[in-house]
Amino acid sequence: MKIAYIILAHKYPEQLLRLIYALNTDDVSFFIHIDKTADKQVYEQLVTQLQDLPNIYFIKRYNSAWGSFDIVKATLEGIKSIAEASNNFDYIVNLSGQDYLIKSNKQIKNFLEENKGKEFLEYFPLPCSKWRGGGLRRVEYWHIRWKNEFFCLPEEREFKSPINSLLYSYLAPIFFKKRKFDENFPLYGGSQFWCLTGECVKWINNFVKQNPQFVNRFNYTFCTDEVFFQTLILNSPFKDKVVNEHLRYLEWGTMNDFHPRILDRNDFEKIKESKKLFARKFDLTIDQDILNMIDEVILNKS
Repeated sequence: MKIAYIILAHKYPEQLLRLIYALNTDDVSFFIHIDKTADKQVYEQLVTQLQDLPNIYFIKRYNSAWGSFDIVKATLEGIKSIAEASNNFDYIVNLSGQDYLIKSNKQIKNFLEENKGKEFLEYFPLPCSKWRGGGLRRVEYWHIRWKNEFFCLPEEREFKSPINSLLYSYLAPIFFKKRKFDENFPLYGGSQFWCLTGECVKWINNFVKQNPQFVNRFNYTFCTDEVFFQTLILNSPFKDKVVNEHLRYLEWGTMNDFHPRILDRNDFEKIKESKKLFARKFDLTIDQDILNMIDEVILNKS
């Protein structure tokens, strides 16, 4: 069972290293994306510390800020590197630098062996009741990022100046018309995290190379990483092999939260009882004990 991990990380190099070392076994490779805005010293530190591992590959860097389309671009860069690699990977798993395994590597491989050929991806058709505006707002409107803020056009917007509000209400619908998708290509949403077969990943790589207009259509959309792969795969030859499951344990604070809650030692018992393979998200600056407990009790590391 050959597994490739695509890991997108923004910060906490020590936590990323801990994740890699915990997952590092025979027949496993890592395709790592470090956010382009990360401190240069952080990137160089990681490259230096991992240079002796032959199964580590650093991929082209993007400014993969939360909510941006560059997260998809970074993931596609990892997919491209995997598809063009000499290894034929059985499964590809995408992770963030703040994820951690909650099953041993042997258990992860056994699970994938038992479910060989299945694609693990959370999905639901859009529009849906889970997301604001049914989720269509994410792709129909133009989301322009400026100074770490998203402007949604032509959505109504009030300014301090009545004149500016009037000009905006008149001009925005003219220059930023709501966009439409092909009705024969229905939209789906779900978690950005998945576990896909090597065959599916190669198909994705070939599709995006042959259909650049499909990829470009997602420019200036919001949280596209929660729409792009679902829409692509649920309209692919692999749709009947998809299991509606992302294999992650996580906790949400409220229905309106954009991010899962940081897990800590108080979550350990629930994590231990979970049948998921991975959990997110962790922050060692908040609680380091939780990963120690996972190592010692669940993964049996002394």
